[in-house]
Amino acid sequence: MKRIISFATIIFVFATSVRATVDDDFIEANNFYKAGDYEQAIATYNSILNQGYVSVPLYYNLGNAYFRADNLAAAILNYERALKIDPLDKDVLQNLDYVNSKTADRFNKVPELFITRWFNAILSWFTVSQWGVITIMLMVLVCVLAVVFFLTDSYRTRQISFYVGIVMLVLLICAYVNGSILKNRMENLNYAIVMTPSVMVKSSPDENSADKFLVHEGCKVEIEDNVSNWCKVKLSDGNTGWIEKMAVENI
Repeated sequence: MKRIISFATIIFVFATSVRATVDDDFIEANNFYKAGDYEQAIATYNSILNQGYVSVPLYYNLGNAYFRADNLAAAILNYERALKIDPLDKDVLQNLDYVNSKTADRFNKVPELFITRWFNAILSWFTVSQWGVITIMLMVLVCVLAVVFFLTDSYRTRQISFYVGIVMLVLLICAYVNGSILKNRMENLNYAIVMTPSVMVKSSPDENSADKFLVHEGCKVEIEDNVSNWCKVKLSDGNTGWIEKMAVENI
C-alpha cells in the first residue's frame, strides 16, 4: 500500500511540475508576442504543442502570432484546429473570418436545403462534450421522474411525472443523437489547409494530367481520397480534383 501511495505521489509531483513548465512556456510565448517578437512566440507555442499539450487558447494565440508574421495559411490552420476543440468560440470565429477575408480564393458554397440548414444549426448549438453533458443530465432527470412515478401514491403526481418523463425521454434521445452525429462528423470529415502560395489542382493524381483550377494559401479543402503522394480534394463550391499532399496540411 505504501508503495502505491509513494508511486502515486511521484506521478502527481511529476505531472504538476510538467504542467508548471508548460504554463511558464505559455506565459513566455505571450510575452514574446506582446513584445512584437512573433517568430520567437511561434517557436515557443510550437514547443508546447510538441510536448503534447493542446488547447483553444494555445491554437488561438499561435494563429494570432502567425497572422502577425504574415503567414495566413498557418494562422488559418491553427484557428481551424482551435475550432475542432470548441466550434463555438467567438474570438476564434471572428479572427478566422477576418483572416479568410485576406486570402485570394473566393468560392460560393453549394446551396443547402432548408431542412439541412435547420438541422446543422441545431447541431451547432453545442459542442460534442456539451451534448454529452446534456444527455447525462436528461438521463438523471428521467430516472428521477421514473422513481417518482413508481413510488408516489398521488394520482396527480404520477400523471405529471409520466408526461414530463416522456418529454424528457424524447429530449434525451435527441441530445444523444445530435451528439453522436456531431462526433461522427468531426472524426470522419477530413479537412486540410493549402499551405503553399499557390498550387494547381489536377484532373487525376498525375503531374502530367490536365489542369483544372488554381488554389492559393489558406484555402480550406476536404480530403476525399488518397493515392500515393496525391490527395483528392473537394472545395466548398463542390469542385473536386487532385493535389499533391505536400501542398496541404491536415487540420
